[in-house]
Amino acid sequence: MLSILKVPHKINANSLAFFRNKFELTKFNSLQIYQFLRFGSFFAISIILAKITYYRYTAGFGTLIISRYELLLLLSASLTFFWVSSITNTLIPFYNASDEDKKKRILFNAFVLLTGLSILAGAITVVIGFVKYPKNADLFQMFALVIFLNTPAYMADYILYLKGKYRSLIIWGAITFSAQIILLCLPIYFNYTLNLAINLWVILSLLKFNYTIILLMKYSTISFHTRLISEFLKKVIPFMFSILLAGSMDYINSYIVEIYYSDLEFAVFRYAAKELPIFLILTNSLNNIYSGEIANLNREGNLEEALAKLKASSRILMRWLFPATMIFIFLSKYFFQLAYNQELSQGYRIFNIYLLLIISRMVYPQTVIMGLMKNRIFYLVSTNYLIINCILMFWFMNLWGIEGIAYAFVISYSIEKLLLVIYCKMEGIDIRKYTAVGEYLIYSALTLIVFFLSQRIDMPPIQGL
Repeated sequence: MLSILKVPHKINANSLAFFRNKFELTKFNSLQIYQFLRFGSFFAISIILAKITYYRYTAGFGTLIISRYELLLLLSASLTFFWVSSITNTLIPFYNASDEDKKKRILFNAFVLLTGLSILAGAITVVIGFVKYPKNADLFQMFALVIFLNTPAYMADYILYLKGKYRSLIIWGAITFSAQIILLCLPIYFNYTLNLAINLWVILSLLKFNYTIILLMKYSTISFHTRLISEFLKKVIPFMFSILLAGSMDYINSYIVEIYYSDLEFAVFRYAAKELPIFLILTNSLNNIYSGEIANLNREGNLEEALAKLKASSRILMRWLFPATMIFIFLSKYFFQLAYNQELSQGYRIFNIYLLLIISRMVYPQTVIMGLMKNRIFYLVSTNYLIINCILMFWFMNLWGIEGIAYAFVISYSIEKLLLVIYCKMEGIDIRKYTAVGEYLIYSALTLIVFFLSQRIDMPPIQGL
């Protein structure tokens, strides 16, 4: 009898050990979890803010609050996304390739670089507020302080990550992103202005900035090195221009909507013209992991093995993401009705168009190219992508209105991927080597069929909404 009673205890102990090992934080999953928290906080704000403005404010005024908040986010992101991404992404391999003394020096000098560029971005924000939005100039001034203080604080995230403080990174993210949600949404809920909410963000950004200083004092050498910054920038600048060319079109689309359409239509577009964060994180993570894997195995003469691994992993991912996309296409109308207010609910049509990006994202020629260190092709292809997108955007906008902008974005992105596939073929690497082409074509066709069916079928609204 005693032996029988002991068995469950052994099983429980083994189960607990399994889960401890299974969910152990590593350099691979900790940054992903942090990104989930980051994207999740902004996603949560969008839902909470939509609900608050719908129930607590008149329709026009509530829409104006959302529109101004989204405009501030758009401005800050478009001024910082390319250099923040290039500096932080270059920092990881540069740091790992350095000796201990250089590691300490690069942390501080990367912070100096981020701070200098943040001052410039903040100054531009102030000028834009005075010139284009004089009635809200004070709001733009306060948000300029958020940009100046919050952007260099990204270094805190990467210091914790590079020093192997994965648990601290997750706790830090949970605290700061939760505070971000509360400090923005609570004042709006109690009928205070967006200005007060941004002022509270300034205080949070100041705390984050000071915590970053503390980490730098502990883990870095406080010494300015122009030669080290110059060496670092040589790695950063090519990557920066590549990101600028590839990523700017999304922001240009939003600015076009802000210029040509109403505050309500701008708010709808900003809420709808986005991919699901989990899709982006999973696809980008696969790209980052296998670009390094291809580089390592190619150096050893095992390129075929690396391509086979990429093919196998992308096949597994498409088996999850394609069905999930089809489900979201049919359910997005209900999601928008539940998550947002009536004014924003029609954004589900734009959201469905953006979901079609999964078709292009499930092919990874850019991963192969990055692994082979043939990065210069990105300049040419990204420039072509910008030109095609601009042409299609104005053409489709006249044909289908605001939805035409989304169609132009999806089509031009698909053309960019096609050009990269052709380039890989010219380098002797056929798409079949890194993509499960048969499954991919079937899933893509099914996704398009589901999309066109969703356009034809008028799904009934949820009763009471």
